[in-house]
Amino acid sequence: MRRIAIINQKGGCGKTTTAINLAGVFAARSLRTLLVDLDPQSHCAAGLAIPEQRIDLDIGDAMLHPAPERIDPARLLWRINRNLDLAPSRMKLAGIESARGGLSELPDRHARLNRVLSTLLSNYDVCCIDCPPSIGLLTFNALTAASEILIPVETSYFSLQGAAKQVATIRSLAKRLGAGAATYWLVPTIHDPSDALAKDLLEELRRRFGPRVAPVVIRFDAALREAASFGQPVIEYNASSRGCEDYTALAEWLMSRITPQHDRIAREPAWAPTVTITDLPRVEQAMGRKLADASVPTIAGSDLHAPARTPTVPDPDPPARQRVTKLAGDRRALAVASRLARTRDTRHATDDLYDSEDTPSAPPPPFGVTVDGHCAVFVQPISAGSRIAVAGDFNGWSPQAHLMHRDDRRGVFQLRIPLAPGRRHYRLVVDGLWTHDPHNTAVEQSPFGEQISVVEVAENRPHIETNLRDLVPQPAD
Repeated sequence: MRRIAIINQKGGCGKTTTAINLAGVFAARSLRTLLVDLDPQSHCAAGLAIPEQRIDLDIGDAMLHPAPERIDPARLLWRINRNLDLAPSRMKLAGIESARGGLSELPDRHARLNRVLSTLLSNYDVCCIDCPPSIGLLTFNALTAASEILIPVETSYFSLQGAAKQVATIRSLAKRLGAGAATYWLVPTIHDPSDALAKDLLEELRRRFGPRVAPVVIRFDAALREAASFGQPVIEYNASSRGCEDYTALAEWLMSRITPQHDRIAREPAWAPTVTITDLPRVEQAMGRKLADASVPTIAGSDLHAPARTPTVPDPDPPARQRVTKLAGDRRALAVASRLARTRDTRHATDDLYDSEDTPSAPPPPFGVTVDGHCAVFVQPISAGSRIAVAGDFNGWSPQAHLMHRDDRRGVFQLRIPLAPGRRHYRLVVDGLWTHDPHNTAVEQSPFGEQISVVEVAENRPHIETNLRDLVPQPAD
């Protein structure tokens, strides 16, 4: 079984989109495909219309099981289509990396995923592993299990700056873990070919990393987001879209390659690419103009990213846009139908197929931030803006890593983020503007005079009332 890990510790670069759509193309090419979700945010399940509260067993449970070969695959795996299965994750996956989470105490803690996948070798041809936006035991397990590594890199200034560090980190970890056979490639993603700066950054990425950059570029395409909202890989949602064309080309390029013995991380020269652009004056000038136009606060010792800008590109598929507009009023029915399609097997035939959207509304939660166990629960009124993200020292101050979910029934934006114990700082990014949390009285002043909101996560804090726990469905015991 070929094992491809999709890794980047920077959020918002297209890891989950790449994992889902690569797996979808492999399956459409009649390859028996397994998609493994190692991200506690469970975005693979969400992007394939599988409600988290219906998951009986997740990949973390399998990794902690003393004898994974005895696990019933029917409890762990979800059939997405004829050739595609998903091993999902849940929010509690974030806890297994902690000191008392169980994984760190095992002697083979770096190889638990490899042990689970070894029990499925005869059932699949290829496995795609979606990794969390961090470097920890879950990522270590993916590196140990993988035969190949893909590093999605958005063609933006900050992503290019972090690409060299990401490559150096992966190479260092691979050597430390003895995963020398894994070959890596950088995959340009979310690329706007009409943007001069994006084209310059793509050229710089190819100049700096040479043959380690995949020849296929994933262009920005609204159809990729639309496909995720309908719970489908883009090859099922719109096979004529640019996103489907790009991921099909990437999958075919990957499957055409046979990893040679010399093409290995462990045998490469011990070089570390520079992390500053010194030989592209036009890039620096263009980036300087963009930064001058953006009022982005800075905090000493932190790397705050500029607010995300959606590239302006021609509509790749007007008929698809018309279909989406026509069906927009019946999205709920489509979501229920998609869940029905995901639960055709007998093990879920008699289960309740409706999630919390179909149940009576719970009391509206309080605004601000509340600590629930090892998670911080962020809630903002729906009138605050059209798009709200949480950026903090726990996600590299990224305005794309943690986008708050809109709940029109309750009239709120909400998000649940697992955090390690300690004092955490964050700000809200409301429609591209950075601000402190107006509903959180715990604030600190940065050296530049901005107000920074604070949340403290204590050790072994008990869970709070049920109405707050209902913000994100809790996993079954």
